[in-house]
Amino acid sequence: MKTLHFAPEKSDFFKELKSKIDAHFEQNNLSVFGNRKMKIKLVIMFCMYLVAYAGVFVYGENVTALYFLYAFLGGWSVLLGLNIGNDAAHGAIFKKPEANKRLLFIFEILGTNSYNWVNRHLGAHHVYPNVMNYDSDIQQTSVVKIFPKDKHQKYHVFQFIYMPLIYMLYTLRWIVYRDFKDAKSKRIGVFDNSNYPMREVLKMILFKVLYLAQMIALPSLLLNLSLMTTVWAFLLLTIFGSLVITLVLLSTHVGEDANFPEPNAENTLPHSWSYHQVITAADFGTKSHTINLLFGGFNHHVIHHLFPHICHIHYAQLTPILIETAEKYGLQYRSEKYLLAAVLSHFKLLKRNAKNSYQTATK
Repeated sequence: MKTLHFAPEKSDFFKELKSKIDAHFEQNNLSVFGNRKMKIKLVIMFCMYLVAYAGVFVYGENVTALYFLYAFLGGWSVLLGLNIGNDAAHGAIFKKPEANKRLLFIFEILGTNSYNWVNRHLGAHHVYPNVMNYDSDIQQTSVVKIFPKDKHQKYHVFQFIYMPLIYMLYTLRWIVYRDFKDAKSKRIGVFDNSNYPMREVLKMILFKVLYLAQMIALPSLLLNLSLMTTVWAFLLLTIFGSLVITLVLLSTHVGEDANFPEPNAENTLPHSWSYHQVITAADFGTKSHTINLLFGGFNHHVIHHLFPHICHIHYAQLTPILIETAEKYGLQYRSEKYLLAAVLSHFKLLKRNAKNSYQTATK
């Protein structure tokens, strides 16, 4: 796969923005890393996960309580990943790199694989966001057509109808299939994955077995429940986890006004690096204290792509600086006030691509 190049910066937008961001931290005597509030937040969130899991063994003989706790664990595990895993991967929580690497273990605790996620997220998505065949986070399966110029299939005509159901399988697919698929793949988007370490394969198998035993076998044994009862509970966990993660992911890059830049014959993208980040990412619910608290800064997605090394705890103060500077230079900053509007915007994109697929197929 050819290396792409961004066009040169044509204005002082990023230079001025970076200067303002640096001044914000200097004038307020702040570090770009996680502050005390961030660390307290992470401890509380992780403790809530542990309390909910412990509650399975206290109240789990009541099947209704069991299902409720598993549903909570599914959604909350995703929030843990968003708040801990993402910032840790970018080295943004602690100043010491090793401390951030240790926090990546949250992915293994939750049944996924940190090595694969870092390769996908940092090795492909953040390098060329929204570029077809290069950004593996955007297009993960041919079942859905997200890139307007991607290959169409006849069933894409109905994708805005069936994809809500398929999105409910996102977490389950990730746990039991996608990580293993990534381990076998020579390339994940633009990332060269050909030298996959055997120790990572062994680690993946070990922790997935432990996770499934912890979530399915152990409660069945200790609570004297049928194995199928805990299997159904686990499936409910993955459905709620999928609902939460798709709400977030669908709201950041793939709305109806999304941009999908294409390189020219010289492998150069049409915009500069900073402009590319601004027009391919979108924000949502930035004024909501609840969304700011729970979603780990994913709702301030534009500033995250411009400054991924900064901890998300600071994003709410940085986004107004971004908006002001983008407006000064005439850059298109996109944001939805409400999460629901951002999600609906994604399905409008799917419907538009479905219509285009039908028109292309019938020509």
